[in-house]
This record gives sequence, C-alpha cells and structure tokens, in this order.
Amino acid sequence: MDPPRRCAVRLDALMAVGPRAPADRASARRGGGRRPIVPPSGKPCRSAPPPLDLDDPNGRMPGTTPYPPRPPDVADTARDPLAPLLAAIDAASTLPPEERTRRLREALPTGLADLADANRRLRETTHRRDALLASAAAELRAAADLLAADPAEAEARRGDISRLRRVAEDLDRTLRTTPDAPAKRRSRPTGTRPRLLVVDDEADAREVLTEVLEPEYEVMLAEDGEAAVDLAREEHPDVVLMDLFMPRLDGLQALERLRSDASTSDIPVIFVSGHGDDAVKVRSLDLGAVDYLQKPFSERELRARVERTLRLVRSHVALRELAQTDALTGLANLRAFRARVEEEVKRARRYHTPLTCVMADMDQLKPINDELGHAAGDRAIAAVAAVIREELRETDFGARYGGDEFVILLPHTAAEEGRVFAERVCARLRELELEIGGRRIHVGASFGVACLCDDLREDAAEALVGAADTALYAAKREGRGRVASTELPEPPRLPPDVGTGAAQSAPAH
Repeated sequence: MDPPRRCAVRLDALMAVGPRAPADRASARRGGGRRPIVPPSGKPCRSAPPPLDLDDPNGRMPGTTPYPPRPPDVADTARDPLAPLLAAIDAASTLPPEERTRRLREALPTGLADLADANRRLRETTHRRDALLASAAAELRAAADLLAADPAEAEARRGDISRLRRVAEDLDRTLRTTPDAPAKRRSRPTGTRPRLLVVDDEADAREVLTEVLEPEYEVMLAEDGEAAVDLAREEHPDVVLMDLFMPRLDGLQALERLRSDASTSDIPVIFVSGHGDDAVKVRSLDLGAVDYLQKPFSERELRARVERTLRLVRSHVALRELAQTDALTGLANLRAFRARVEEEVKRARRYHTPLTCVMADMDQLKPINDELGHAAGDRAIAAVAAVIREELRETDFGARYGGDEFVILLPHTAAEEGRVFAERVCARLRELELEIGGRRIHVGASFGVACLCDDLREDAAEALVGAADTALYAAKREGRGRVASTELPEPPRLPPDVGTGAAQSAPAH
C-alpha cells in the first residue's frame, strides 16, 4: 500500500472512533469511571464529581456538558512527537464532522513528519551509542595487547589483561545483541542468485523494492548511507540501489566513500530517487554511479536496469580477470602481482603484521625444452603452478613472475612459517613425475624466502621481492631443489645534519 493511501486509511480509522474527550482515555486507563470521594463521616463531599456514565460513549458525567478541550502541554509535546496530533484530536472532538475532518487532515502530515523525525533522532542516537561501544572495545583490546607485548609486564599484569579483554568481549556482545541489528541487515541463506543492497531511510520504500526484487535476487537492506558503506565492505554485493537524501550520510557521500575504498570501489551503484534535478544526476554520474532511476518507475524498468548493470559487471569482471591472469598457469600475472604487493605492504604496515614473500624458480627446465620441445616445457610449468595453487590459503596470492619463475605472497606469515610453506611445496615437487612423449620426467624448483616486519621504508615492496630473489639464487648455488631464506637489508641511513650529526647518528637504546 502506498504511503498516501495508508495515511488516508489511518485517518478514516481515527474518524470512525468518533469524538472522545480526554476524560474517556483517562478512565479507560484506570479500568472504569471515577469513584465518589467519601470522607470519614461517610457522606459524600459536595465537591466530589458524580461518577462517569459508562454507557455514554463520550465518557460524560450525567447531566453535564462535555469536558472542554485540554490545551497541549509543552513538556508533553517536547517528549512525545505525537502530542500535537493528539492535542488537535482533542480540540476537534466537539466540532462538527466537516470541521473536525478538515482540522485533522491539516494536523496529520505534521504529526507524521514529527514522528518520522523522532524516529530518525532515535536511530542516530543508537548508532552513536554503538560507535562509542565499538571504540571503547577496541581501545580496551589495544590496551590489553600493549600490556601483553612485554613478557615481564604480561606476567605481572595477567589479571588486568584478562579483565580488559573480558570487558571488551562484553561490549562486543552488547553490540551483537542490539535490538536494531535486524533492521540493518536481513539474514538470508547464501545462494547463487545475484546479491543486491537496497539503501533507503524510508521503510516503505525498502519494503516495495524488496517485494519487487526478492523473487529473482538476494536482497540486503540498509537504512542510511553509513550503514550501507559498512555492509558493502562486509558483504560486497553485486549491485547497490541507493536513495539520495538520507540521515547521517546521504547517497552522494556514501558513493564517495565506496569509491575511495579499494575493497568497494568496483561495486556498481544505481541511484533511486524522486528528485529529477539535472545537476544532481550529473553529479552522481561524475562520482561513479552507473545509473539513475527516477521515481515513479515500473517494475519492468527496475528489473531491466538491474539486469543491464549485472551484465556490465559480469563483462567487466571477465575482462579484468583475463587481463590479470596468466593463461598457461591460471595464476595471476606480473601486472596483478605488482598491484597486490603494494596493497599487502600497506596492510602489513597498518596492522603491524608480518608479510612473507616466496620466490620459486624451476630447475632443469631448459633440457626439457631442448629435448622434448616447448610444449613439454609448458606442461611442466603448468604442473608446478598447480602444486603451488593447491598449497595456497584463501588469503595467499600466487603469480607467475615470468618464464619459469613464480612468486607467492603470504600475509600474516612470519619468516619461519613461510619457510615451512616453501619446504612443503618443494617436497611435493620432488615427488612429481610427468609422462611426456613416452618419457617420464621429474620437475623440481628452488625457493627463496624473505619476510617484511615493521619496515617503514618507502620501497618496502621492492626490497621484499629483491630479498626473496637473493635468497632464491642462494638456494640455486647450494645445489637446487632446496629452500633458502634471508632478511631484508637495512634501509640506507640519511646523512646526519650539520651540527647535530653525533646526536642523530647514535643508535637508539
């Protein structure tokens, strides 16, 4: 049901109740009429009002006129957004039906607007509270990690560390069990259908879009731009359908945030709005929106635009994968690796986590090419790549570096763990045997391992790959088919300033 018709139905329901004086609501809350006040003498007081006539639908006292309308209380109006509307109903209770209807129709839009504004303020307060709780939990957890970093301090402050983490977990549970959580995201079983994120601050609009799209798509919901950005980062939907004007963060601001984040920059956004201003449309398209759908629209047009966007997304993804994938091995190519290594170095610096790089180079590939041809050499390269791919975790990244060389990035992995990974792949390759042209051939590879830990140099990515390459050639010199590791060279020190060289060049203790 559309909002104007819904408001009309509610108004008709109010009118069907008939005029009702304030005393009637008060008596209904108490469960009956007033009792006469009886003093200790047993005689009713002269000032005591007679009891209410419960058979009178207007709640009047017998032989009396209706109560005059009560003026609205300023304090009640400030607390209750519906107070002005209720006051208007009270004031109109004694008026003729035509005048009563006119006044209620005048007061109803304002009352509904006040109610919507009160709900918006309540949501904003809830979101601010959740943000404060999340920040407090993060600070407590960081304080516990800081105390635990020093072994001596960790042993002495074990109880404090445990309490800090316990309080942080309690705050996290409070956030997970907040009553507003279901309104932010609708939980659905994971399927193969395209996933759409519908963003609108009006519950009616979200409901209408969900009813139209849900038969064919998996629909997620967000009620403002900030919630949409958080949900897009978490779930990465295929398409976002977003309103323009929303509380906390409007559609254009949310689009800017999505485009500035590498994890969400490729999510297509369709604006759905009743505003048809050309400047707004141009601005939204300049910021990166793929389409602009103006209300009102038909269900067929909505589905057609969504399907068109999904086709464009699929084409874009296919072209991007084709441009970043090595055709022979199925691993990423050198261009994709160069982009990924910069991202991983930044992430390792931000979260102070280790990043290990493993370089691999096949042994004795040239004799295979010379004796059996390059087709046999390609089969050997593909076989080595398949073993590497099977050993990768979901967060790891493998690429063909060029020719018979491979490079692997292992986030959150220290040097020793990276060496274990390389030893495991190397052992599997020693056992690998291929049959090509009636001959059985063995393939193997040598590996170099290097780890980046809290390195702040600007060329950290280049230094990490260079150190792994140096370790690889050390393994080659040691006899092939083995693993070598090395540490990153110290970054070059800047020359000391004149006059302060002794103080600046002294090592820190």
